[in-house]
Amino acid sequence: MFIKFKNFDVIKGTSLKEKAFIIMCAFEQNKKGRNLKMNDKKNKKKITLNPLIILIVIAVIIAIIVIININNNNNKTENITPQGQEEQNTESYVEEIETGLKINKSTKLNEAKEVQGLKITNIQLSTKDGMTTLLADVINNSGAKTSLKTVEITLIDKEGNELTKVTGIVDSLDVGDSKQLNIGMTSDYVNAYDFKVEIK
Repeated sequence: MFIKFKNFDVIKGTSLKEKAFIIMCAFEQNKKGRNLKMNDKKNKKKITLNPLIILIVIAVIIAIIVIININNNNNKTENITPQGQEEQNTESYVEEIETGLKINKSTKLNEAKEVQGLKITNIQLSTKDGMTTLLADVINNSGAKTSLKTVEITLIDKEGNELTKVTGIVDSLDVGDSKQLNIGMTSDYVNAYDFKVEIK
């Protein structure tokens, strides 16, 4: 190993012991200098690696955010579709004939129903300004005169769920006679799909 001395004259007039000491000191200085240079190189490598790591972490975070947003949008789309279909199904048998007046055109709701000899036919379900009206003709097919009856109507949706339950009065009827049943409701039930009848 070659060690360069900046001032060689210092060694000329000294003893062998002193020369050895000076050479040892110079060697240690040279060794420290090389260690400092190596440490500087390592620190530079660490410094250059840090921005790369930061960029990778940022890229991963952005990717996670994008994936979460895509999943949320897919879930929203799935949730919206059935509601849209339900609205279309409801509107398919509800017709607005004039401003604010809607009439139910469900074929199931308009089917005639007979309970205890009383036939309920010509059903009309309409709503205006949040008020629903059920009109129907009640015909006495029992073969005998009937007394005053209480009729309970249950409106149901397409899945068979109960929307509301209301009652009406049917006057006494001779055989073959008919009278109109008129029931008012204080909410909008025009989207009913069908109804059940019970005579009390």
